[in-house]
Amino acid sequence: MNLREPKIQQTVIFFIILIIVLILYFRFPYSSSKNKIDTLTSTQDSLRIEVQKAEAARARLPELQEKIARLEIEWEKAKEMLPKEKEIPSLIQQISNSGTKAGVSFLLFKPSGPHPKQNYSEIPVQIKIQSGYHQLGRFLSNIGNLSRIVNVPEVKISAGGNRSIEAELSAITYTVARGKEVPSGAPRRR
Repeated sequence: MNLREPKIQQTVIFFIILIIVLILYFRFPYSSSKNKIDTLTSTQDSLRIEVQKAEAARARLPELQEKIARLEIEWEKAKEMLPKEKEIPSLIQQISNSGTKAGVSFLLFKPSGPHPKQNYSEIPVQIKIQSGYHQLGRFLSNIGNLSRIVNVPEVKISAGGNRSIEAELSAITYTVARGKEVPSGAPRRR
């Protein structure tokens, strides 16, 4: 092989140029394309994971909707237990009716104004009744079975006349504090 021959020189120059072109191709366009391919592949993988999560969430959607429906029913029951202030007269009427059903005679029935707490207000009611012992028990049972929360933390019983007793009760009912009501229903979807 004689390097002085023009044909061999042309072949060597061709291979040198080819090697330079290949080096430049792999150095610049190929490496930037490979970086783009790697970036797009990782983006595709992350999107595939998000699609799998979304499909799993979609599969759980009926279960979650059923759970929301159950929670809304429970919320409605809880709202009945804590009336708003405008519903207090009907609650006091329910307490009075509970006493009438139990056969007690009211000597004093005095609701007080609300005592605000952090998320609720307490409304104390002073009650003095005359009844038999069993009627008092029925009255307290009726109060405990109301749909509203009524707490009777204090009962003082004293002997009355004609085989009866007199009882002084301190009953407390509760209302949701103003501005603390939670709106009903699930949040709207976007």
